[in-house]
Amino acid sequence: MPIVFVRVDDRLIHGQVVQAWLPQLNVDEVIIPRTKKNKDTFNQGLLRLSLPYEYELSFMEVEKIASYAAGSSRRLFLLMGSLQDLSELITNGVPVRSVNIGGMHFKEGAQKLADHVFLDAQDKRLLKLARDLGIDIETRAVPNGPSLSVREVFDEP
Repeated sequence: MPIVFVRVDDRLIHGQVVQAWLPQLNVDEVIIPRTKKNKDTFNQGLLRLSLPYEYELSFMEVEKIASYAAGSSRRLFLLMGSLQDLSELITNGVPVRSVNIGGMHFKEGAQKLADHVFLDAQDKRLLKLARDLGIDIETRAVPNGPSLSVREVFDEP
């Protein structure tokens, strides 16, 4: 399967992705899914400028990613800005085995999981659904950084 990494990071392309993850994973193409929620919010030109020229960058309708990945010989990095985007990928048949949560910054009603990860009730619900599907979930800023468990968000009071 050419999908080598799936990351949720509300900053999308930034230093940690460019300087740490891309070289470590040896990917060919970064795909940012276009979902119903985000399709009008991307500045594609600015994101393209943020990524070194040796990496292909694609903005793809979420419904097309599974078939594209199945027919691709490239090493693919799926990068999205929210757990809702991840949920749409899964719903549309994209085979996700594991997901890295890189950064989800503070929003009203969110609980701090790590310095760079804040989860609200909907985020927790989406993570539980992913976990129940057998998807491994970790939060780690860079490849050689500590991996933090998200298990405590699944604990019921």
